[in-house]
Amino acid sequence: MRLTREGAVCHRRKMTRRRSGFTMLEMLLVMIMISIIVKITVGKMATIMRHERVNRAAQVLVQDLQNGFAMAGRQRAPVRLTFYTSTQTYKFTDRKTGTVLQTRVMATGSEYSLTSMETNATTVDILPNGIGSTAFIVTLHNGDYQRKVFASTAGFIRMDPQ
Repeated sequence: MRLTREGAVCHRRKMTRRRSGFTMLEMLLVMIMISIIVKITVGKMATIMRHERVNRAAQVLVQDLQNGFAMAGRQRAPVRLTFYTSTQTYKFTDRKTGTVLQTRVMATGSEYSLTSMETNATTVDILPNGIGSTAFIVTLHNGDYQRKVFASTAGFIRMDPQ
């Protein structure tokens, strides 16, 4: 069988008329790879966000405790610090009048979103000379990550090193 010139041109056109684009299998593989990368990234970002919230909450607690010791000196009156671990809240009040001076909420729904807060002292009285009634430790949790804040009776506040 002999190909004529017209037959050869027609044969070449059929060979060169392949469709350009992706096959369904190629698209499926790309989508699977993208979903795996997104899943890994979202998991890591959630962990980073959880750690940052606890670290920020611990920094704020340190600042608030330092301000609480200074507040007692400025007012020349004892200040009472009360922890409410069930609601992840703490309050500074004037010990004599009961006036609330500062309240901080660290529970889920706040910017810190802590899952729990533990302390070994629920009430601490801070005297005007900067002495606390007891030394205490506050542990802040979010998931499996935690930070501890230590306060001495002399008013020295520090965060555990990480």
